[in-house]
Amino acid sequence: MEPNQEKEVLLQWAKTFNTRTVRIDRTPISRFVNESWHADLTKYWNLALLSRASNRYPTYSEIAKKLVFKVRVKIERSIAKSIELSIGEGSIALEDLFDSSFFSESIKQGLSLRMPLSSCNPTSNCHWSCYAHDGMDAGRYPVIKGAINGVVARLYEDGSDALRNRILSLLQRTTETAIRKSLRERDKADFRREPRIRFSHVGEVAEFPQFANAFASMVNKLSNGEVQCVVYTRHQNACLLDEKLFVVNFTLDRDSEERRSWVPNNARLVYTAWDGVCDNTVAVNFLEHHRFSHAAVRKAGSICPVTLPETQLKTCDAAKCDLCFRKTN
Repeated sequence: MEPNQEKEVLLQWAKTFNTRTVRIDRTPISRFVNESWHADLTKYWNLALLSRASNRYPTYSEIAKKLVFKVRVKIERSIAKSIELSIGEGSIALEDLFDSSFFSESIKQGLSLRMPLSSCNPTSNCHWSCYAHDGMDAGRYPVIKGAINGVVARLYEDGSDALRNRILSLLQRTTETAIRKSLRERDKADFRREPRIRFSHVGEVAEFPQFANAFASMVNKLSNGEVQCVVYTRHQNACLLDEKLFVVNFTLDRDSEERRSWVPNNARLVYTAWDGVCDNTVAVNFLEHHRFSHAAVRKAGSICPVTLPETQLKTCDAAKCDLCFRKTN
C-alpha cells in the first residue's frame, strides 16, 4: 500500500470508528484489554503521530487533529464499559482492577495519577494539542491504565458507602507505595521542595470530585500531611475539590476565557500560551512544546522555565522550580 493510501485508510477508520463491548474473563485485565483492543490502540497511536506531522503531511495532519480526541475517548469508553459489564456479570472482580500500581509517572513532574481523556472538558485547541497524544502517553498501556483508573473513580463516585470503603481499602497499599516514592523523589531533588503527587497527569480528576477528595484525604493521612496533592484542571468541578487537600492550578487559554468564572478562590491561575502568546494576568504561562515543535515567546508574561525553548532538561526538578506545587495562601 502506498504511504498516502495508508494515511487515507487510517483517517477513514478514524471517521467511522465506534465503541464496542467485550466480555473480559481473564486477568491481568490490562493484558486482556491490550490483546482485545490491540489493533484499535495501534491505529490511534498512528493517528496521534499523524496529527503531529503538520510539516510533512499538512493536509492529512489537519484532518487527524479533528479526529484524534474523539477516537481516544471512544476507545477509553469502550474499554471502561466492557470492564463495568464484566464486573457486573462476575467474569472479573473489583479486586482485579488493582493488580498493578494505580499511579504513573510524568517525565516532567514525577509521580502522578492518570485518568481517561474522556473525563476532560476540552477547549477548541487543547482537544488535539494535548500531550496525551504525544509520545508514550499515546501508547497502548497508558491509555488502558487511564481507562481502568477511570472505572475505579466512577465506581466510587456513584457507589454506596460500603463500595466506597472497599475501594479505598484496595487503594491503600498502592498509595503507601506511592507516598514512599514521592518522598524519594523529594530527597533526590537538588533544591528544597515538598513531596507531591500530581492529580492527574492525563485527564481530569475533577470529573470525580468525591473520589478525588477521598483519595487526597487518604494521601494526607498516610503521609502525615507531608505529601502535597496537586491538580491542574480546566474543569467546572474544580470548585468541588477540597482546598485544604489540594493545590489547584486552574488552566485557561485564549479559547476558554469564559471559564474564569469556574476558578476557585484559592486556585492558582495558569495559562496555555498557544503560539507563544502569553497572558500577563496569570501566575505562569506554559509555552506549548511537543516532540518535534516548540513555541517561541510572542507576547510577554511570566513563563514556566521548563517550557522555554532553550531549556535542555525539561523537568521541574532540573529547573529547580516548584511554583505550581506551592499553596497559594
